[in-house]
Amino acid sequence: MLKRRKIGKWLILIFFICFLSSGSASADDSKLNNSEYNEISDPSIKEFANDSSFIAYRGTLPEAIDQEWENSIADCWLNLTRIGPSYSEFDSSITNVAASNVIIIELDSTYKEEVDDSRIDEIYQKIDNYCEQQEGISEIPVVFMWAQDEEVISLPDYGPEAFEEAKKLFPGFITARGTMPEIHQEEEKREWIDLLTNCSRSRSRPAEINPYLTAFGGPVNSFGTDIHGYLIVGFEPSTPEKVNELVIDKIYQVIDEHFEQKGISNVPVVFIFVQITDDLAPADGSDADENNDNNLSDNKEEIAGNEKINQMPGFTSIMVILGLLLFLMVKCS
Repeated sequence: MLKRRKIGKWLILIFFICFLSSGSASADDSKLNNSEYNEISDPSIKEFANDSSFIAYRGTLPEAIDQEWENSIADCWLNLTRIGPSYSEFDSSITNVAASNVIIIELDSTYKEEVDDSRIDEIYQKIDNYCEQQEGISEIPVVFMWAQDEEVISLPDYGPEAFEEAKKLFPGFITARGTMPEIHQEEEKREWIDLLTNCSRSRSRPAEINPYLTAFGGPVNSFGTDIHGYLIVGFEPSTPEKVNELVIDKIYQVIDEHFEQKGISNVPVVFIFVQITDDLAPADGSDADENNDNNLSDNKEEIAGNEKINQMPGFTSIMVILGLLLFLMVKCS
């Protein structure tokens, strides 16, 4: 009788130790599974991390977000968007670039099998170098997300009528130079856009255009590729006295000679007045934020629910075993 009582006590002790060990192991597993989120201390970044589309975060977010920082992020975002719609300069998987207090890079979900930490680091380094070159921001904070699966939007057909359509598209239209190619095949249109983009990116631009940039006292505040198949040179509207036919001809000559070296003659360029503003938030931004908050809240509740479901069965089983052992001990006594 005594031996049975001792056996019962030893069994209870063993299972109690197992119970504590399993609880500790569960805590370690939880910590391991959430280590990616624990490394992110900033609340605004954790909101992205809680989204199911979140991939990774790189860079450093300053402790104090002021207007100067927001302006720098906005300007960097604007320069990045002017490289689109193709971002092959940085990586073929990039489908979109957005901004809040950080730069948001959306990647095509069809690349999930190919994107790893090494590729993310490579993309980030290119973007960081670009923003540092353009705006003087180093270690720019970048959040990588999977883009929502959407139908690929077809590019418009390219032809001589594009210049006439540009007059309707841009209220600040001034004039156009060069010749629009006749392109109707989707693949050929994207190849044309990629070619324009690669030849017009900041690191490939001719040094002769620098004196015309606003940073050097000139009238040009923007320069990039438009999805309608031509380059756009934007002039600062607050200094119209700096813009005339002679200036436009000189700028076009610099651009055309540069593109001829790349195999493109009579490159199409549209010249417009455009105001570059700091207020880049969408008109319905508040609604979008509310929707995002709701989605994040739903995700948190779902995660919490899953944790309860995963923990309760194991806990209940152990309690049942302990109950049986107590019953046996009582019987043995």
